[in-house]
Amino acid sequence: MKYYEKNQIENWDKAIEEAAQVIRKGGLVAFPTETVYGLGADAQNEQAVQKIYVAKGRPADNPLIVHIAHKEDLMKIAKDISDWVLHVTEKYWPGPLSVVLNRREDFCSAASAGLSTVAVRMPDHETALALIERSERYLAAPSANISGRLSPTKGRHVAEDMREHADIILAQDDLVLGLESTVIDARGSYPVILRTGCVTCEMLAANVGRAEIYDAAAEKPLLPGMKYVHYRPRATVMIVDGNLEEKSEKIQNFLETEIKTGIFCSEKLSKNIQCKDVVTYRSLNEAAQKFYATLREFDEKGCRKILCEKVEQTGIGEALVNRMENAAEGRYL
Repeated sequence: MKYYEKNQIENWDKAIEEAAQVIRKGGLVAFPTETVYGLGADAQNEQAVQKIYVAKGRPADNPLIVHIAHKEDLMKIAKDISDWVLHVTEKYWPGPLSVVLNRREDFCSAASAGLSTVAVRMPDHETALALIERSERYLAAPSANISGRLSPTKGRHVAEDMREHADIILAQDDLVLGLESTVIDARGSYPVILRTGCVTCEMLAANVGRAEIYDAAAEKPLLPGMKYVHYRPRATVMIVDGNLEEKSEKIQNFLETEIKTGIFCSEKLSKNIQCKDVVTYRSLNEAAQKFYATLREFDEKGCRKILCEKVEQTGIGEALVNRMENAAEGRYL
């Protein structure tokens, strides 16, 4: 494995070119996006895509997202594309929105896990786009972590999980979002959100006229990838809700158990509690950026419990609460 960090090498352009050659030869490259780090391979190379599944320990029926560098490439991958889909991709691409559409028959099915559909997105990150363009390939790329674990937002986190598998890691820790893209089913007459993210239901409805969040509990999962758990650290996570006084009291009472605990909370709440291992944020965006890295940090410190303050479910907060509840397996303090 080769590890290139942008602020520690003289020629980043050369590193991207070397990584592009690895992609063309059927290898694996971990790279930054505006959301989380991805583990990429040539989406049209079945053997290369299979390496992703092996590296992550990912179930074979869990499809991948195909990353493109030009909006018009969507037409070469998917079919039956409605006007509203073109409208939202024009608005949110490049950006954190993945669209699930019917796959063209002449596009390799490897990244689709045998489905007739394909998920596509155009990332909003200069290195990701440059890698796709230089390799002259579409990149199948899930998050660059072992399946079921936390998505990586730092190059060193990628190295921890992928040092045995990635040929090259391009480390550039300037991810501005920190949570995975919104995924929508784009096969109908309006968007149905399969995974919440930074592009919210309200934003989509404002552009299309209607949007809804898929209720996975209502029926069988719409796509195989929806049935697997993600975003979980080794420590037990619990969510803390209520007003400021209630949250402070719950946390202080819990800390009396003397279990090694990490706390992820707002600066305002932190002033009311006494704990050595506390990571704070001042806004929803900062909370999203720090979330995964904080859980990993607490794992590294040997914390057995992690308490996360529930954030307001507006904007990116909706996606953040979704990730918190997955990490906590629904547990509240």
